[in-house]
Amino acid sequence: MRSLLERSTAAALAAAVLGAASAPRARACDTWVAMNDATRAGLTILAKNSDRPLFDCQPLALHPRRTWPAGSTIDLGRLAIPQARETYATIGSSPYWCWGYEEGMNEHGVSIGNEGVHTKPLAAAVAAARSGDGPAPGPTGMDLVRLGLERGRTAREALEVIVKLLETHGQFGSGAPTAGIEGAYDNSFLIADAREAWILETAGTRWAARRIDRGTASISNALGIAGKWDRSSRDLADDAVWSGWWPKERAGELDFAAAYSDDSPEGTARRERAMTRAACSSRLLAERAGEIDPPYMMRVARDRSTDPSIDLDITASSCVAVVGKGRGAVPVFWWCPAVPSSGCYVPFFVEAGGLPDAVSRAGTHGKRVVDPSIAARDSFSADSYWWIFRDLCDAVNLSWDARQPVARAAFDSLEASFAAELPGVVAEAARLRRSGAADEASDVLGGFSARCAERALDKAKGLRARFAAEAPAASASARFAPYIGLYTADFGSLAGKELKVFERGGRLAVDIPGQMAVDLNEPDEEGVRTLVLTDRVAFSFAVDGAGAATALRLHQATILTRAPGDSVPSPDAVEERYRPFVGLYVLPIADLSVSLRVSGGKLALDTPDESGIPVEDPDEKGRWRFSEDPATFLTFDGNASGAVSAVRINQTFVMPRK
Repeated sequence: MRSLLERSTAAALAAAVLGAASAPRARACDTWVAMNDATRAGLTILAKNSDRPLFDCQPLALHPRRTWPAGSTIDLGRLAIPQARETYATIGSSPYWCWGYEEGMNEHGVSIGNEGVHTKPLAAAVAAARSGDGPAPGPTGMDLVRLGLERGRTAREALEVIVKLLETHGQFGSGAPTAGIEGAYDNSFLIADAREAWILETAGTRWAARRIDRGTASISNALGIAGKWDRSSRDLADDAVWSGWWPKERAGELDFAAAYSDDSPEGTARRERAMTRAACSSRLLAERAGEIDPPYMMRVARDRSTDPSIDLDITASSCVAVVGKGRGAVPVFWWCPAVPSSGCYVPFFVEAGGLPDAVSRAGTHGKRVVDPSIAARDSFSADSYWWIFRDLCDAVNLSWDARQPVARAAFDSLEASFAAELPGVVAEAARLRRSGAADEASDVLGGFSARCAERALDKAKGLRARFAAEAPAASASARFAPYIGLYTADFGSLAGKELKVFERGGRLAVDIPGQMAVDLNEPDEEGVRTLVLTDRVAFSFAVDGAGAATALRLHQATILTRAPGDSVPSPDAVEERYRPFVGLYVLPIADLSVSLRVSGGKLALDTPDESGIPVEDPDEKGRWRFSEDPATFLTFDGNASGAVSAVRINQTFVMPRK
């Protein structure tokens, strides 16, 4: 049976173990804004960290203002929608498979960042989709960001564009490459211009929005608008009452976040993590209110003072969008690929004539719009600016305490140099534009960005070469010393490879070959350490009598969802206590399906290679252990209505110490 489970999950390891950061629950983003009264120069500044799957390359894109023929449409990958007659020039960070932006800015200085949020309408839609009756696919939140920028001259106009599209097309579908409906999420947005900002939060096709005209604001991966908002769906309270999420007698005092947030245990935990990060950015902004400038917004983006933190190993890009004040002001889009704490911000301009080729390139997949559920993984290319920085961040992570200060010193110096040159460049471009030389002004801005990007890229390549030539520094504290070392795997895609356990930032970490180094939480009462990024994967150690580790154990939960259209058997067909669990479960990414049935008075698992694998009744923690291999067990997930929606095959792989 062990060889069976090993085979059936080998293809899933890349998504569920090695790509643990790709799991929907690990998704995290943060956006924050400082209005002109809170900044040193009276400028509105919006910033965002975009956190995505590790392979989700996010090159920079620039699209000029255009007029479109009547009847034009936009291919968003999983649907097409009508194009506007005119679209404004935009710049933004765009995942390699996606039409839209994770964050962006338009020629009028309107800037937008979005967050994935989990809501009751989303949970209902996912459950319906599993049964083959889900909503029609809609634009992703990233598509809505770009659409708002292309069609909105002000923040308010962009808000109106987004909510109209939301009410017309919805937003259902995966927002992550290679993921099916498990990668779906609703969205919140922070939309800013020089005069005002709007927090827009959505739940399915419903929404609420709050206006901000002074001070600072932060959003993360959770609904935060409670009982006060400035605009909303017309039927917001009626829908909440009708759906049973809010009492009818209190319809006039609806708390949007309380009524519409996913309140499942997983949803509650996700919300708590998001609010930790939002509270951190809010605190940091409050500490510098009135004196905030672009370097300080970058400092917020690099913060690791909380758990989880704003800066994460899965951060795919970061921006600091500076909206100029007054007519003729030049908006500046500072952009950093990959992880800000190990990377470099470069100033780009929506008014530039173009971008350096390397900055716009993805990896081996290329940059093209496809449905995310069928998008292949992107991988490293030496021609991609983003991938060079992603690879550098991974190298820094191997010896964070020693290497991160080196990278930071190198890039801090560059950023200071860019900032010192910027006012002169912007002034020259503004002068040329006033004199009617718009093309020359664009060339000045684009040329400056190209020079800055080339300097940053040269520095990144130099650091990569330096780190590759040196051995990571050893800095194990006494409590971690028994575990530090190399452990050899003999299963799946890791067979024959060594996993390195080391210390960084006061935690144990594991370097997974060809993927990333992942931080571990403190152990539970059984000695199991979950990943900081996700609790679907964990590690523990086997130790000898002296307390030294002899083996590393990998604990993996591979999730298979109930197949669409699958139904619970009738009472006369299956014993009542087993009825909720019997059925067909699938893992599309691995082209794998298994079924559970009753055989010999017990649950039994059927796989493509073996049938009738007996499963014992659950223990006090709900673990259904295999009779032939008690270390492997099943657990079940339920949906909002309490029905079983997925099965988890929980396995343990042992890697002896080298």
